[in-house]
Amino acid sequence: MIIVSFVRGIRRLAVLQLTLVAVTSIVFFTIYGGFQAGSVWFGGLTAALNIGWLLWRRQRADTGRALSGGQSLRLLYRSALERFVLVALLFALGLGVLKLDPLALLTGFVVGQLALVFLGMKGKSASHGV
Repeated sequence: MIIVSFVRGIRRLAVLQLTLVAVTSIVFFTIYGGFQAGSVWFGGLTAALNIGWLLWRRQRADTGRALSGGQSLRLLYRSALERFVLVALLFALGLGVLKLDPLALLTGFVVGQLALVFLGMKGKSASHGV
């Protein structure tokens, strides 16, 4: 039952993230052109991988053995560092190697991350009756 709920949550997040990035990409395509729209998609992909890494770590922690407070804190810091490095490397690839548009890439990343914020706020509202 927990896994089904987890998969539904991931699916809902992916659909929202895809929708937000697609709309943003269309706006950038309309205003600036195809190159910037592609840069938005790269930023959205970076956000998706970042969130995917977070959810993967969370699922592994939830299904693994019980951890002490210190172990949990180390896992939290390790996960944050891994996600930071992942995003930094993908930004370096997008901006440095692929020479993507910085504004479009960052906009795609922020919009992709907003999906997690929107679903988090929706989940808290539902669980607290707000």
